[in-house]
Amino acid sequence: MYCVAAIGRQFGKSLLGENQAVKWALEESNWTILWISPTYKQCKKVFQEMVSSLGKCPAYSKPPHHSDLVLSFATGCKIKFYSAEAYNSIRGESAHALILDEFRDFHPNAWGEAIKPTLTVTGKKVLVISTPKGKGQFYQLHQYGINGQDRYISFNGSSYENPHANVDEINDAKRNLPDHIFRQEYLAEFIDDGSEVFSNIKEAIKIGEKTRLCFAGVDLGRADDYTVLTIVNENNEEIYCGRWRHMEWSKIIDNVVNKLNEFKPYTLVEANGAQDAIYEQIRNKVSYNKSMIQPFITTSKSKQAIIEDLIVEFEQQDIGIIGEDWQEGELEAFTYEYNIKTRQIKYTAPIGLHDDYVMSRAITSHARKTLKRKGNYMIYS
Repeated sequence: MYCVAAIGRQFGKSLLGENQAVKWALEESNWTILWISPTYKQCKKVFQEMVSSLGKCPAYSKPPHHSDLVLSFATGCKIKFYSAEAYNSIRGESAHALILDEFRDFHPNAWGEAIKPTLTVTGKKVLVISTPKGKGQFYQLHQYGINGQDRYISFNGSSYENPHANVDEINDAKRNLPDHIFRQEYLAEFIDDGSEVFSNIKEAIKIGEKTRLCFAGVDLGRADDYTVLTIVNENNEEIYCGRWRHMEWSKIIDNVVNKLNEFKPYTLVEANGAQDAIYEQIRNKVSYNKSMIQPFITTSKSKQAIIEDLIVEFEQQDIGIIGEDWQEGELEAFTYEYNIKTRQIKYTAPIGLHDDYVMSRAITSHARKTLKRKGNYMIYS
C-alpha cells in the first residue's frame, strides 16, 4: 500500500512520519523500516528527534546506533535512516516499509534505481510525504492515488488545516511570497505550469519590433557559464538575445558591443569584482552615448528583487520572449530554496544547469524599469 500525502509547510510532516515509523516498529515483528530524507543532515535531525522523543523506551532492544543511524526495537524491528543524495548506499537493502520525507527534493534517479527495488521481496507499506514542487515524480505518485489506482491512496493538507499552526505567520507568508509559490508551499497545490518559478512561459513567446527606446541586460560568463545579452523594446518584448562562452574575453566583448551599437539600448551590465574590468571595456568601446551603459551589482538582495519582478511580469503576461529552446529550458528549470524559519527565498538554477539567460532577462527588465527616463540613472542594488 502506498500512501502519498501532499502537505503544506507547518503541517507537521516529519512528526507524522516519525509517529508512523514508531507505530510500525512497535506493532510488527522483525520489520526493516527505511526512513529516507533528501540529505544526510535531514536524516540525522529526524533520527535525533526520534531518539529524544522515545527517551528510555523499554521497546528498545539496545541503545540507538548513532554512527549508523539505526533504531532497534524489542519486536525485532529496525528503523534505518538513509539519504537520497547518497542513494547508492541503499542498494541491497530489503525493506518491509518505507517513509520518504520531502520526496520532491530526492535525486531524480534515487527512487527508480535504489529505493523502489528495496520493496521487491518484503515490501508492504510506503508513506510518501512532501510539499509539492513542480510536476515530477512526487506528482506522478500522488496522481496514482487521485485516479484510484490499485494500492495507492493520496491526500492533500494545507498549512491552514493544522490546528496548531501559526495562522499569522502563514498569512504573512501569503503577503510576501509570489502567489504560485505560496500556493505550492502552504496550500500544497501542484501548480499547473511546468516551471517551478515562472508561469505562462509559452504564452510569453512573442518577438517584438525595435522601438525608439530599447533596453538591455548583460550577464557575464566565459568558461562554464555564458555571457548573455538580451535586448527588449519599450513594450518589454525581446528583439534580440544572444549568448557566448568558451571564447577569449576580447571576442565576447566585441560580440556584445557590436549588438549594442546596432540597437543603442540603455544597458545594465553585471559588474561584480573581477567583472568590473569587462564592464568598463564594454562601456568604453560602444560608439554611442557611454552614459547609457551602467553597471548592475548582483547581491543576494538585488538578485531576489529582480527575479521577483520578472516572476510578476510572467504572471501578468507583461513580457515577450523570443522562445529559443535554451531560453525556455532555463526558465522551466529555474528553482528556489525556501527557508521556513526566515521565510526567505533563494532563487537559483539546479546543480549542473544554467541561469545566465534568466539573470540577463531579469537585468534587462530592471534596466527598462530604472533607466526609462533619459539622463536619470538611479541604479538599485
